[in-house]
Order: sequence, then C-alpha cells, then structure tokens
Amino acid sequence: MSSGEAQAAGRSFSFGMAALPFLCSITGLLLCIYVLRLPLYLALLLGWGVAVAIAALHRFSWRMVLRGSWQGMKSTLIVIGILLLIAGLISSWLIAGTVPGLIFYGMQFIRPEYLVVMAFLLTAGTSVVLGSSVGTLSTMGAAIAGLGMVFGISPALIGGALISGAMVGDRMSPVSGAFHLLSAMTSTKAEDNYKPLLSTGLPMLLICTGLFFWLGHGAGSGAPADPLNTPLVSALTGQYELPWYVLIPPALVLLLAALRVPIRWNLSLGILIGAVLAVWVQGESWAAVLRAVWLGYELKQGGAALLHGGGVWPMLNQVLLIFCAGMLNGVMEATGMMQTLLQKLLGRIQRYLGLIFSSVLLSVSMALLACNQALAIIVPGRALRPVYDRLQVPPTELVRALGDSGVVASALIPWNLHGILCSAAMGIATTTYFPYAFYLWGLPVLTLLLSIWKNRLNSNRIMTILN
Repeated sequence: MSSGEAQAAGRSFSFGMAALPFLCSITGLLLCIYVLRLPLYLALLLGWGVAVAIAALHRFSWRMVLRGSWQGMKSTLIVIGILLLIAGLISSWLIAGTVPGLIFYGMQFIRPEYLVVMAFLLTAGTSVVLGSSVGTLSTMGAAIAGLGMVFGISPALIGGALISGAMVGDRMSPVSGAFHLLSAMTSTKAEDNYKPLLSTGLPMLLICTGLFFWLGHGAGSGAPADPLNTPLVSALTGQYELPWYVLIPPALVLLLAALRVPIRWNLSLGILIGAVLAVWVQGESWAAVLRAVWLGYELKQGGAALLHGGGVWPMLNQVLLIFCAGMLNGVMEATGMMQTLLQKLLGRIQRYLGLIFSSVLLSVSMALLACNQALAIIVPGRALRPVYDRLQVPPTELVRALGDSGVVASALIPWNLHGILCSAAMGIATTTYFPYAFYLWGLPVLTLLLSIWKNRLNSNRIMTILN
C-alpha cells in the first residue's frame, strides 16, 4: 500500500477506533499493576495487538504493519542501549564502593538542625551522579529518612525534600535514562537539552533550597544522634574500603559529559573504572564484578538488603516495556491512527501558549493514566513533535514542557509505577510527601509561567514591528 493510500485509510478511522489501542493498553496497565501482578509490557503488547487487528480490518498489508512496528521499535534502540549501560554502571559503582563512598562522605555534612535542606541538596547531587531517583532514594534517601525519624522530623517534610532532590537528576542527569529517552522521543540532541531544562530547573532548585532551609531549620536541633553512627554507615565502613578516590568514576563521567564525549563511551568508561576499583580497592574478583554488572548487586545485613540495584538482566522488563511502546507507536503512525488522534486532540492548536499547555496536560495525563514515567515521555514526545514543527516552535520547548510535567509528576502519583518505587525506597507514602514535594509540582507551574512570559514578549515584539 502506498503512503497516499495509507493516509487515506488513516483518515477513515473514527476517533474511538483510533483511541482503542491506547484505551486497551491503559486498562491492561491498571490490571497488571493492581490485579494480575504481571509485567507491564504485556499491557502494551495487548495494545499493539489491538492496533494490528484494527489495521488488518482496514486492509493494511502485513508488510506495512510489521515495517511500522520495526520502525517504532528501532527508534528506541539508542535509548535502550544507554539504559542498559546505566544499569551496568550503577552495579559497577556499588561493588566498587563508589555509591557507598557517596553516602559515607555525604553523611559527614549532615547536621540535625539542617537535615531537611541537606536531604534535598545531597539527594540532588547523588541523583545527578547516579541518574536514577529510585537508586538515589534506595541508598542515600533511605539513610536520611531513617535519620529524620530519629531526629523527630515530620516524614512529610523529609520525604518532600528527598523526592524533590532525587528528581533533579532523573530529569537532566547525563547518565539518566529518562533524560535520554526524552531526547530520543523528541528527536533532539541530548547536549542541546541542558539549557532549556536548566531555565526552569535552576530557579526551582534555588526556590526549593530556600523553602527547605526555612521549613526545616531547627526541626531536628538538640537531637543526640550522630549521622555517622547509623546501622547503614557502620555496615558500609565494615564492608568497604572507602578512600577518596572511589569517588573518581562519577567525577570523571560528569566531566566527560560536560566535554560532550558521546554518552555510550562515557558510560562504558565509567563501568570499566568502577570494575577496576572493585578489583583493586575492594578485592573483588573479575567474575564477581561481571556477575554484579549482569545480575545487579546487593549488600545484606541481618537478612535485610541495605544496598541493592543495577544489573543488565533486571532491566529486561523495562526494556521490553519501551520496545512494546515503540511498536505500538510505530503501528499507530504507519496506519494513520495517530494522525486521527492528533487531528482531533491537537488540530485546533494554532498558538504557542496553547501548544505548551497541551504538552503539559498530555504528559501529565499519560503519567496519570498509563501509570508509567516512560510512557509520559514516549507518547507526547512522538505525538507532539510534528505539531511543534508545524507551528515553527523550537523542539527544545517540547523537551522543557515534558521534562517539567510528566517526568517529575510520575513520582507524585500513588498508582504510577515510578511513584510506587520511590515511595517504597523511602518508606514514605506519596500522599504523605506530596504537599512538600515543591520541586515536582512547582516545575509545571514555573514552565507555564515562563511560557506566558515568553508569549507576552513575542506579542510585544510583533506589535512594535507593526507599529
């Protein structure tokens, strides 16, 4: 079937028929999470199957359907490769003592009266290094949450500080899977996206620092506990050698990212240096290091896992989820179903401000309905990029809108998988920390205000030219 015939067939879809694959996927996601306890990729595989069946009913050739599936899946290959490298990097740094070193040296800066603001800043720094909010909260976050309980600080306040800091790196760390997925789905270069994300991220970082300093100052004063005298820190110092140079890998990765070294080489070098440190400093065998990189790493004490994470194999479900999302989008685009949806939902958008508002709304809606952070990036990123091109709006504006909405909002939603994982890592419910998660719900507000200001500036310039 020719492209012209495909477009003609695509226009014959009703809105309900075009939306059916997404509705089946969302229903399947809810069932997989709350009823069946099955991997989430099965729900998207169901949506893909429904899309294929609809395409067959509309007389699309199997060749076109399969080619669309492959093209959609192919678009995710780069980010999946980066995601797997990041998984290997985290386990390499765990077994090397790098992540324990970050916790040990970071805890030395903590004072009870400044615990809340330090919780925000330390988790922000750790998340930029690790590129994972869940990994940050499972390590540094869990330790600080325990200190908050000892110091008698409100779980809501300490949880809000921790989740706010953890999402800083999730959104724009050079080793963040979400950041590279955002770049891939909007067809932009990762190095071009730091500036638009910083335009709102940096002001919000300063605002949150001030708020957490004000709200938390003195909250834990007079507490007798010593931050370094905790079960986690004691276990780390007993298990690892922690000289200062175990911190070299993250410093090097961040430096190379600033020098714009290709991310795949950067991450590969980070894994290699972590492996060398594990053998040289920690006395691990190469076999143990390779096993940790492949299967993940876990440090247990008394039957409880104190540190765990990383590993290429544990990422399989996430990889399949992204693959299936790509396949679904590929079929939807190849058959014209996506165009039918876009024309109905976005066809009336003719102005910059409406486009930004729609981007934020669509991304947050996907985070709410699809229960997954990745889909809050993939669906609006792929769907909205053509609209930005049509209205001649720079795609970096789309990157900022999605990075400030669905990416961070996922951690605020109790039924979103990302929110569930973050909550479990801290031991603090999403509904508890929600009021103090200033960074997460402040970013959508800030990006909308910035867009209103830009729109007014552009309107004033046009009026000046006309006059």
